[in-house]
Amino acid sequence: MTTISIVECPRDAWQGFHDFIPTAEKIKHIKRLMDCGFHTIDAGSFVSPRAMPQMADAHELFSALEEAREKSDTQLLSIVASEGGARRAAEFNHIDAWGYPFSVSEIFQERNSRKTIPKAIEDLKRVKDLASKSNVELVVYLSMAFGNPYGEAYHTDLVLERLEQALLCGGDIISLSDTTGQGSTEKVVELCTLMSHYSAVPWGAHMHSTYEDAGEKALAAVSAGCKRIDTALKGYGGCPFASDQLIGNMPTEKVLSALTHASLPHVLNPLEVESAYNSALEVLGRYS
Repeated sequence: MTTISIVECPRDAWQGFHDFIPTAEKIKHIKRLMDCGFHTIDAGSFVSPRAMPQMADAHELFSALEEAREKSDTQLLSIVASEGGARRAAEFNHIDAWGYPFSVSEIFQERNSRKTIPKAIEDLKRVKDLASKSNVELVVYLSMAFGNPYGEAYHTDLVLERLEQALLCGGDIISLSDTTGQGSTEKVVELCTLMSHYSAVPWGAHMHSTYEDAGEKALAAVSAGCKRIDTALKGYGGCPFASDQLIGNMPTEKVLSALTHASLPHVLNPLEVESAYNSALEVLGRYS
């Protein structure tokens, strides 16, 4: 039976917080997460500090994680929303993967990266060139893959079009992203089934969800072939560029509980996850 890979996303958890979380507290929390057995930790983002003040300390944060990465099998991922961000991420040899947000929604692409879809494609190609030279994996997030709150035309054929474009640009991993929690369980099954049929590279799901629905959606994704799921302890987070109301991440503890009850294997250490959960309450709870 295939083991489900869990990607923990503290970067996504705290990016929407108004008050700046001290860098030392972020580093301490991430180091605790690296003891849990997560496949990957989405730890930070090289983006404009003016657009995302919470990410202003990305250089200091990743610098402090080099030794921890050497001692852990858990990979580190950084979000890069542009060629410039990729160049800054390339300064760190211990970052294993870069994540690039590539939107199904034209409006969200403009809001998130100030690029049209054609310009994002050209930018993504340049980021892939840098990723290849830096020997890192490129994870392409198909943002707004489940619909959007803007009233734009939406169809699963458009998701497949973005998938094809991402693959042509050289994406090594595709992440099907429900940025605003639009997806029903039925929609999760539909889109994951399409990914199973059409993605030529490994893929996963980065879904935002209400706390109550997270376990059911995770199991629906796995039933349709998903083997990689992004989560965040306590379900903290949400994209501040998506809509006026933030929809949190899939809560790690809810997803793990659902996988355990369904006898689906993962490699996380329950005691270390409990410790990290308490860390999330301590570090992030003060700022949420």
